[in-house]
Amino acid sequence: MSPSRRAAFTLLELLAVIAIDGMVAGLVLPGLGFATAQALEDQARTLSADLEFARQRTVMTGIPHRVVLDLDVDAWWVEWQAPPAQPDLDEQSPSNPRPRDGGPVDLAPPHSAPGEFVPLPSGPGRGRKLDRGVRFGGVETDAGIAEHDRVSVAFERDGSANPTQVTLFDEEGYGLVLDVRPLADAVVIRDAG
Repeated sequence: MSPSRRAAFTLLELLAVIAIDGMVAGLVLPGLGFATAQALEDQARTLSADLEFARQRTVMTGIPHRVVLDLDVDAWWVEWQAPPAQPDLDEQSPSNPRPRDGGPVDLAPPHSAPGEFVPLPSGPGRGRKLDRGVRFGGVETDAGIAEHDRVSVAFERDGSANPTQVTLFDEEGYGLVLDVRPLADAVVIRDAG
């Protein structure tokens, strides 16, 4: 054989290389799509768990909670309505009904002005960001559809909430919807189709 023939590939060798590349691609590429879909499902379950946590904590404490969704940075956190500041014990208050001057005792119920919503001091209150490749598609409430800014899902003292649908998408365009139902015990996750 001449030296020029030894430096070239034969048709059989080229077909073998193409077949091996095809098999490797057939094994690897579907796994990449599965990883993206799995990341979307994981994020949906995490957000769903935080929504359920806020509902359950509201019912247990009797203090309204909400989950704030920042659609512009793809993040969320849990807030609660902080109790109003407690009065000074030197003044007349429900915990100290006796006035200092010996005058009549005020028997009216205390005013409970609602406090401001503040992030929980730990855990879900610190905020979570969607994984890379997953984004908010929008939030649908009674007020309409929001695709930007901040939207909150608020829970009343009895655990009820306005019907809300939060949509998440991955890079492939696959979407999941989280249905927050008014009096349901759980958030329902379904395909966005």
